[in-house]
Amino acid sequence: MAFDIINPNGKANIVLISEHASNHIPSEYDNLGLSDEQLELHIAWDIGIAEVTKNLAKLLDAPAVLAGFSRLLIDANRAIGQDGLIPETSDGHIIHGNQNLSEKATNERIEEFYHPFHNMAAAIIAEKALSHEAPLIFNMHSFTPHMNGEPRKWNGGLLYNTDDRVARLLHDRLEARGFHIGDNEPYSGKILYHTLNTHALAHGLPHVNVEIRQDEISNDAGARRWADVLAEEILDLRSHPELAIRL
Repeated sequence: MAFDIINPNGKANIVLISEHASNHIPSEYDNLGLSDEQLELHIAWDIGIAEVTKNLAKLLDAPAVLAGFSRLLIDANRAIGQDGLIPETSDGHIIHGNQNLSEKATNERIEEFYHPFHNMAAAIIAEKALSHEAPLIFNMHSFTPHMNGEPRKWNGGLLYNTDDRVARLLHDRLEARGFHIGDNEPYSGKILYHTLNTHALAHGLPHVNVEIRQDEISNDAGARRWADVLAEEILDLRSHPELAIRL
């Protein structure tokens, strides 16, 4: 299955999207040559973010679109043709099943997984926009506490490209709660931002990419805590005049 929809009839004018929510690889791909243990690592998915997103969807009464496939099969947060769309290596791990893929094999993954996921996200956003009020779009991710041997000091991060409205407002609120929140860290939305560039920025919709450090959400209690915090702040800021946009 290319995607899973949580709370499809959610009434809030908010849409949650998570491209890296699953580490699932269909059996015909033979784990891409990786062990089951490797597929539990951050290279295969954004650990913990599925539970945060599911909890948040319920708390906000908002629909969420979660990818049903591993980012190693194909990364839905990259443009077609972009480096890393189908990674050959990740954080020092060789992805054997992705070596020297033919154009046909690449296109099969695009058609089976990538396009259905993005088409569903676009359809749900378009349905929300029928209200003539711009929906808030939240792209949900998590990041490993260490990358390339370097520790990540942030509890979370907020990423943006050229529209920082939601990031700026949410950053201040989370910092006031005592969280250390990265400003376009640990990644920059000016570099890697395909999903929100496509579904939000291109249409002028308010949005932000939320990143949470994985050790904070690796268990149910942590996932619930972050969902509770984000729900409180999102419900409060959604009526902010900067975000009240008529379509």
